[in-house]
Amino acid sequence: MPPLVDLHCHFVPGVDDGARDVAEAISQLVEYERQGIRTVVTTPHLAASAAHSEWRDGIDEAFAELARTAALKCPGIDLSCSFEFILDDPDADQSDRSIGLGEGGRLLVEFPMLAMPAYPDRMLEIVLAAGWVPVLAHPERYSGVERAYGWIARWREMGAIMCVNAGSLWGEHGGEAQRVVRRMMADSSVDVIASDNHARPQRVATVRQAWDYLAEAGFEEQATLLTAVNPAAVLTGDRLAGVPACEPRSGWMDRLRRLVTGG
Repeated sequence: MPPLVDLHCHFVPGVDDGARDVAEAISQLVEYERQGIRTVVTTPHLAASAAHSEWRDGIDEAFAELARTAALKCPGIDLSCSFEFILDDPDADQSDRSIGLGEGGRLLVEFPMLAMPAYPDRMLEIVLAAGWVPVLAHPERYSGVERAYGWIARWREMGAIMCVNAGSLWGEHGGEAQRVVRRMMADSSVDVIASDNHARPQRVATVRQAWDYLAEAGFEEQATLLTAVNPAAVLTGDRLAGVPACEPRSGWMDRLRRLVTGG
């Protein structure tokens, strides 16, 4: 298994619905190190409308405290901070390059309220016009995306990168998200898998679990591309590798669920 990369998690303490304190965040990072996850970008929520507010300053201070402790407790992890940028204001200033993922000119974005917006292409066009390549967080989770599945191909044609949640593979976010992500895997529309780990019960999936899930289903190549190779390329600005189609329906989490439910 290669060194794994997680581009989307919520470990900055006390700033959103993720880790409540440093201890909760460090507990997850120690487990990440044990699982072979070597690069972690923690991505607290940041609304576009608040990008230059005191709220942003507070996030920076909280991350600095976390980074100091992480350097002592889990030195094997390269920890950095970006943001999950909520596209709630089409006129917001996106000129601050420090909000991006690494140095590669990619920006993790999400649509507000986990809902499909009326004009999702226009929202991503605003990001592109600001000089960013949008990395769309959990496209499989937006309410109504299953009925409007064609948008995923459109977003990718525009140049957006599709970053799905690990837990969606085994149903952590409900049936619609699971069906959509499996359809995306089957037509090679997933570019990256991240955790969206919130350091809370029921929201602690990891990219190592995703790697195991895919590898045990016979898709180790895809597992490596989605959790190691492509996430690393996002951070450096390199070109992402194409991911061969697969239909991961026989992984260990599915087998566990069948055993528990008798299904």
